[in-house]
Amino acid sequence: MMYEMMTSNANNIKGIVFDIQKFSVNDGPGIRTTVFLKGCQMKCVWCHNPESLSTKPQLGFNQDKCIGCRSCERVCPNGVHRFDEQGKHSVAFEDCVACGLCVDVCMNDALKIYGISMSVDHVFAEIIKDKVYFDKSGGGVTLSGGEALKQFDFSLALAKKCKQHGIHVCIETNGASKTEYYEEIAPFVDLFLFDYKATGDQLHKTLTGMNRRLVDLNLKRLDDINAAVILRCPVIPGYNGSDEHFKAIAEVSKSMANIRKVELLPYHNLGKGKATEVGRDYTVNTTVPTDDQVNSWLAKLKRYGVVQVALG
Repeated sequence: MMYEMMTSNANNIKGIVFDIQKFSVNDGPGIRTTVFLKGCQMKCVWCHNPESLSTKPQLGFNQDKCIGCRSCERVCPNGVHRFDEQGKHSVAFEDCVACGLCVDVCMNDALKIYGISMSVDHVFAEIIKDKVYFDKSGGGVTLSGGEALKQFDFSLALAKKCKQHGIHVCIETNGASKTEYYEEIAPFVDLFLFDYKATGDQLHKTLTGMNRRLVDLNLKRLDDINAAVILRCPVIPGYNGSDEHFKAIAEVSKSMANIRKVELLPYHNLGKGKATEVGRDYTVNTTVPTDDQVNSWLAKLKRYGVVQVALG
């Protein structure tokens, strides 16, 4: 009876979810359902999901879709929506409380709220719909973000529930959560997708806002407890695409028996438009790498001794 009560309480834990992506094939093996949770400790300059950085629900505004009807201005209680003499729409994001009134009246879907509160049961109800595809493809669920372990209680409860129903669980992580979080959740995780963003403490801090110490500690701890890891390596030309970085990736992958393979994540600029939508600056000044560049990176990693390497 006590166990049932504890399970029920855990299933009612709520998290802030900003997307549930079905039929994902790039976030772990097989066909997967990826649950994107809000909140992240890092502030990577190239962030691909800038709408995930805040732990709170937030307003998104797509200027290109706005038809200037001004319905949002009329219903907003905080004067967030403003129009100049030419009718150009601007948003005071700092004054928004994400009430959603403007989203409800927007005629052309120019406004949306990133992040809604969902219980473990609610999210699991979406995941379980795809179990037949998981079973046929060797897939499952991936908890991502943001940083999934930023909402640790929710992620732990959801991972446990998925494992109780025979669903393969991956967690995509930046490695910067408390070490005890990794230790506690590891028995319910089949595979950690662990980011390796930059080599050297100072560069890592410059690019992500945090030094490497906790990241390295947690990567080593996962090796100690033999938790399976795929090392995921975003490469941004002009920022972290150095030979030193590729050599370090190779050395780490060879030094830890639990690292199953290395996945290279070439830069893309999809985060730029999303950053604008949520009122964030996007300062990366680079270009999307060519196929030849990407192939040269893969070749370097192999030359430096990475046996299992692929594009993520």
